[in-house]
Amino acid sequence: MPIHVFVDEIKSKGFLMAAARCQAGDVGVNRKALRSLLLPGQERLHFRTESNQRRKKILQIVTDFRLLVDLYPVRVNSHEARKRCLDAIVRDTATSAERLVIERDDSTYEHDRRCLREAAHRFGCHDTLRWDVLAAKSDPLLWIPDAVAWSWVRGGEWRKSVAAFCQVKVP
Repeated sequence: MPIHVFVDEIKSKGFLMAAARCQAGDVGVNRKALRSLLLPGQERLHFRTESNQRRKKILQIVTDFRLLVDLYPVRVNSHEARKRCLDAIVRDTATSAERLVIERDDSTYEHDRRCLREAAHRFGCHDTLRWDVLAAKSDPLLWIPDAVAWSWVRGGEWRKSVAAFCQVKVP
């Protein structure tokens, strides 16, 4: 079954990109479940600003999804590190993904688009992989890599709560 991949990063303690793989058939139901967690007036979930109680609730929901999250850690946040991570994500999903969605960071938008275009050609998926660079509020499934990356970098019990569906990859 084809997958959709949703990507976000965290820039504390180095640089970590998280790529959440979701089966295409589960995309709609998972979006609905995440939207139901929004508080009045809230446009998106952002793990950094949630209370610990809300974080736990969000992670309980995400844990029930059939997901695999690939983690790409790099020591230093740089354009080159970001490019290596994006290349690795395309490399690792080229044969199974039909859609790749990267959370938009205005400071790296053009860089990300160029890297994705080049990687799709390099890994032979430019005709089969559709990719988008979107604002976080545009797709609730972008909230998953945000939550997982935050939890992983935070460590301790937070990391344990997501470790069962995460795998660390080399960019």
